[in-house]
Amino acid sequence: MPRSTQPSRFAWFTRIWSEAGPTSRMIAGTLIVVTIGLIGLTPKTLFNTELVWPYAALVAAIGWGRSGLAFRPMAVLVLFGFAQDVSAYAPLGCFGFINLSAFGLSALVHRSFDRERSPVITSIAPIFIYAAAFSLVWLFASFNSNHLVQAEPLIKAYAVTYILHIIAAPAFDLGRRVGPLTGSMA
Repeated sequence: MPRSTQPSRFAWFTRIWSEAGPTSRMIAGTLIVVTIGLIGLTPKTLFNTELVWPYAALVAAIGWGRSGLAFRPMAVLVLFGFAQDVSAYAPLGCFGFINLSAFGLSALVHRSFDRERSPVITSIAPIFIYAAAFSLVWLFASFNSNHLVQAEPLIKAYAVTYILHIIAAPAFDLGRRVGPLTGSMA
């Protein structure tokens, strides 16, 4: 059978995902972040080399922001932020602010430039949004430690987080298209 006419091994999953509503998709994305976060709490060394772990909550923030502003994703991102604050010994609210900033910036970018879900915008916009979010992480870490922290670990985390984004971004798509602003004159 030619390759193009073979049914996909994941056709059943694609069908179920396309029929899922925003709540189901958000629960699935939340479970992915929780799983990655819990695994991230374990020691992460391989052959005496420290592994770099992604910021899964940022992947969720950017993915959920793509569908526009909504209260439920913001509430979950604040909860993720508090968990990140506790696990990273950061002042309470730092990661919640960073997650909400990435979410809002993602919503803004996609509302402004990506009404038709263009693959170009979908690929390029996260690069800049992650850069802004990791700049905030670096700033908060520097202020908290009273000196400029090394950027190298954050650059590595940025790369690993973007790789996770490439792999898992469809799981954070709530399935809604960004529409015109409510009450706008357009």
